[in-house]
Amino acid sequence: MKKGISRRDFLKGTVAGAASVAAAGILGACSTSAAATTAAPETTAAPETAAATTAAPETTAAAETETPTTPAVGGDGKYVTKAMGHESWVHVATTLMDGKIAACQVLSHEETIGIGNYACTRIPAAIVANQSVNVPNLRGASTTSLAIKAAVTEAITLAGYNIDDFSAEIARPTNPGETEEEVDVVIMGAGTAGLVCAARLLEAGYSVTLVEKRDIAGGSMAMTYGGVATAGSKLQTNYDVDGAYAASAMGSLKGMMNFWMTMEQYHRKDFFNGEMPYMTTQYTYAGDLVDWMHGMGIGFSTLGTYESATAYGASTPYLAPGCYEGGAGYALMFLEQRIGKYEKGKIIYSTSVTDLIQDESGRVTGVHAEGEDGMKYTITGKAVCLASGGYAKNKEMLQQYNEGYADFFYNCASASTGEGIQMGLAAGGVMECENRPLPAFLSSYKSKFELAFIHSTAPGIMVNINGDNIGNIMSDNHYKMASAKLNKDNGDTFYYIFDEASAVMLRDSESYGFNGYVAMFEKEEAVHYDSVEAASAELNLPNLAAAIEANNKAALSGEADEFGRKNCPFIETRTGLWAIRVDPTFYLTTAGLAIDTECHVLNAERAAIPGLYAAGDVCGSIEEKDAKQYGMGFDAALVYGYIMGETLKKEL
Repeated sequence: MKKGISRRDFLKGTVAGAASVAAAGILGACSTSAAATTAAPETTAAPETAAATTAAPETTAAAETETPTTPAVGGDGKYVTKAMGHESWVHVATTLMDGKIAACQVLSHEETIGIGNYACTRIPAAIVANQSVNVPNLRGASTTSLAIKAAVTEAITLAGYNIDDFSAEIARPTNPGETEEEVDVVIMGAGTAGLVCAARLLEAGYSVTLVEKRDIAGGSMAMTYGGVATAGSKLQTNYDVDGAYAASAMGSLKGMMNFWMTMEQYHRKDFFNGEMPYMTTQYTYAGDLVDWMHGMGIGFSTLGTYESATAYGASTPYLAPGCYEGGAGYALMFLEQRIGKYEKGKIIYSTSVTDLIQDESGRVTGVHAEGEDGMKYTITGKAVCLASGGYAKNKEMLQQYNEGYADFFYNCASASTGEGIQMGLAAGGVMECENRPLPAFLSSYKSKFELAFIHSTAPGIMVNINGDNIGNIMSDNHYKMASAKLNKDNGDTFYYIFDEASAVMLRDSESYGFNGYVAMFEKEEAVHYDSVEAASAELNLPNLAAAIEANNKAALSGEADEFGRKNCPFIETRTGLWAIRVDPTFYLTTAGLAIDTECHVLNAERAAIPGLYAAGDVCGSIEEKDAKQYGMGFDAALVYGYIMGETLKKEL
C-alpha cells in the first residue's frame, strides 16, 4: 500500500507558460479542482565529476500551489501564498488594495542562487508595475517565474477579484534601431568562461563587451557543484601546516598529472598517446585562478575534512558556502557585478550574436547581434571570444556529432544550442572529439530534478524495469548512468530504493553540506511503501525482493557485491521502504571547437584563426582533448576562461 509523504491536501493549479497564460489568464492557479503538474525542467548545466547542478532550469513547467497561510476571507489586504518552484516552495506576499496590486514580494525561497533569485526580485516588481500576472518569464529562470505568478494569481482570487482584470498580456519592450561600437574584446556569452575572461581583461584596462542571449548571466555556472580541483594555491598552501597536502597525490602539479596519467580506465585507448597537454595547462593555472578569485573577495568554504562535518578534501576548494549550496551562483553574480563596475565593461542582455565579421585576410574583427527588442548591433574589436556553451539542446547537432544520442532528454541549460560552435566553424574552425560516449547523471523522472549525489547522501540501490540492481553506481558514476540508459535490457523505467535512515539523510545531508534533495519529498516524488511486497507489486518490479536481499547479504558480510561495490548500504525493510522513480539523463556535449592550450580557435591545419578565441563548453571537454573521459567541465570553463584572458593580455 502506497503511503503519501504528506498528510496535507494540496491546493493545486496549472500554469502552462507565458503563451497559454496570455490566452487563459494563468489557468486554474487557485482552483481546487485543477490538477497540478511539475513538468520536466530544462537545466544547464555542465556538472562535474564531484557534482552536478541543482539548478533552476528554463522551462514552461506548470507551478504547483498549496493552501496559503492567510485565511481565504476575501477583501483587500495582504495574502501569503506559495507555489512550487524548482527547488522548493516559493512564498509570496501580495497586497491587494482598491482594485490594484499594491505590493508583491517573495518572502522566502530555496531557488538556485544565480538563477531563481533573479526572478524572485524582477517578476514581483514587473507584476506590480504592469498590474498583470501575465508578464514575460525571465529567460533562464522560467520555473521560478511561473511559480511566483501562480502564487500571485491565487492571492488575487482569494481576495475576491477577477483574475481576468490582472491578466493583460505584457509584451517585451521594443527598441528597433541600429548601433555600432568598437571595443578591445567582444565576448559571445556571459557564462563561466566569458565572465572570468572579461573580469581579467577589465582589470588590465581593456574595454570589453559581452553579448548574452538570456535575460541573466551565468550560462551553466550556477547549476554546478562549485568545486575547483587545483594542484596548489596559496589558499591551500596556507592551510597545509604539516605538509600532508603537499605530499599527497593531488598536492602538486606533478603528483596530480601522474594521478591522471595512471588512471587508465578513464583513458580513450584508441586516442591516448601518453601526453595530457590540455589538462597539464589547466592545472598549471588552477591555483592562480583560485587565488585571484579569493583575493578579490569571492568566498571559498573552509578547506579540509572534519569530524561530523562537510566532507571536503583540500585538493578541491569549494566556492562558499559549499558544495551544492549555491557557491558557484554567488561567484557568478559577483563577477557580473564586478564587470559592471568598470567604465569599459558592459553586458548586453537578451541579445543574440547572429554572425562573426571577418576581413579579407580571414581575421575575425567583430560580431553582428540582434536584441529581443529589435536593436541591431555591429560590435568590432581586436579580438572575438566564443564562450557560448555547448549544443545539447540542438537535436540536429546531436545527430551530427553524437550519433545515437539525439533523442534523449538533456538536463542542461536551455541556452545550449550551439550557435557559437556553428559560427566558429563558419569562420574556418573545426570540430574535435565527436561521437565519443557522453556522460549522464541521475535525475528524478517526473520533474527531472538532478540527483547526481543521491547515492552518497541517501545510500540505496538503483533498479531497472524488472527490479534488478543495475550495478555499482558509486564507481564512475557519470558513465555508469549513461550505460544504464543506453542498455536496452534495462527498459526505460528505473527506481532508486532506500530505507528510512536514508530518507532522513535525503532531507538534510551534512555529508555534502546541502539539503536540496528535500524537494523530492515536497514534490511528492519520494514515495513510501509499507513493505517490499507492496512496492514490488505496485511498481511492477518482480525481482526487487531478490535485489534487496543480495544487497543486504553483501552489506552484512562486509564483502563486495557482484558488481564490486564495497560497503553496500543495508536496506532496512521492516518499516517499509522508499522509492523515487528516476531517470539517467545526459547533460552536456563533449565535442567542440578545436583550440590550442592558449584558447586560439584552430583550423583544419591546426593553425590559429586570427582574432578568434574560445573557452568553455563551446570547445567541448578539455579532458576529452587529452583522450581522457569527461569529468570536470566547470573547472575547465573557469580555468580556460582565465587562460583566455591571459592570452589576450599578451597579444592585444
